[in-house]
Amino acid sequence: MTFIVVLLFLLAVRYWWGELPSIAGNYPSHWFSWINSLLSGSPAYLAGVVLPALLLAWVSNGFEGILFGLPALMLHLGVLFFVLHAPSPEMTFDALQLQARQSKTHDGLLADTQDQTLRSLLSRLHQGFFVYIIWYLLLGPGGALFCFLQRHYEREEGNDGSDFNSLDATVNLGAQAVSRWLVGLSVRVSLLLLALVGRFRDGWPFFVASLKDWSIDEGDLLYAGVCLGLAPEVESETELDSAAYVDWLQDYEGLLSRLFFGWIGLAALLTLLS
Repeated sequence: MTFIVVLLFLLAVRYWWGELPSIAGNYPSHWFSWINSLLSGSPAYLAGVVLPALLLAWVSNGFEGILFGLPALMLHLGVLFFVLHAPSPEMTFDALQLQARQSKTHDGLLADTQDQTLRSLLSRLHQGFFVYIIWYLLLGPGGALFCFLQRHYEREEGNDGSDFNSLDATVNLGAQAVSRWLVGLSVRVSLLLLALVGRFRDGWPFFVASLKDWSIDEGDLLYAGVCLGLAPEVESETELDSAAYVDWLQDYEGLLSRLFFGWIGLAALLTLLS
């Protein structure tokens, strides 16, 4: 069931014309506001982040044997719809290619703008989608919910202007480190998959080097990894004319499609091993 759920979401995000909307809204903010009104420090973190994830894992496990697992399937889908939010690569690349075709010359300003768009696309895919997919594959819906609440806990505490005591400060620093590691893992998984579906000779050393430094911006890291996966003759250069840049975008989109299928293969492998 886990593989089927992940397969549906991966294919939908890659080929559906439109963003995968987030239905969470302000619920996380209201949840943590209520928790913080009752508790603080480590108890607030445990009650607001850890306990709901453990309860969801327990409930989903109990649903597995009921009505051929249909309630469990609906629960899994509901949790992922709640936590996931992803841009549309299909819409993004169509817009970039249309913009490139309408330009007579591919100048440096247009190149910088589109490069920033691609960096943003890769960062948003991992911040709102792949990070939850990998933890769902590893720990089930409880893992996806833990990651979601953990990241929202960090944002809520970061936006809170109140003074913290030493215990609260320690908890917040720990939450930031955990969030950085949660997202960083999905980024490194993608870099590994890019090495496998792109140019392994250049991609593998880049992946190994990324394991040593987790402070690099995810968008820049992923953009560099994708460019390394492209064939040398189509690497992005500001000197490319409009037609050549359109070809580069098509190769870029093709590599991103292979990345999605690499995630499908990873999901199948983890499902077989579980």
